[in-house]
Amino acid sequence: MDSNLKQILEEFESLKGQFVITSGWKIERLVAIGSDDQDYYWITYNGRKMTWNTCVGRVMPLKGHLRDKDYLELCRLASLNHFDQSGVWCGKNEEETKKFNEDHKREITAIQDPDKYSTVIHWDIV
Repeated sequence: MDSNLKQILEEFESLKGQFVITSGWKIERLVAIGSDDQDYYWITYNGRKMTWNTCVGRVMPLKGHLRDKDYLELCRLASLNHFDQSGVWCGKNEEETKKFNEDHKREITAIQDPDKYSTVIHWDIV
């Protein structure tokens, strides 16, 4: 494994599932690492779609830098509104909601070749 990927994976392990600020100045959850023949990518999720951000740019962690109550508010809102979370209301019952969550995850991850992911997608909010 090349040393750049090793460093990226180590940083991912410490930040996975957390809210970060991307180099595009968006607050999103860091959910995976991806790669292609030219670059490595921080894969972030905004509750509806995934974004592949080049690892040439940094991700800035928010956990431990915001007041705890403010960071927990981001987590609370995501658990209620992000389509991958069971707290989002989108069905008549828990079974429909779970099906919606799983269908959403399959849909947004099917867009990419599974071999492009360098890590397992981390859906839990941390």
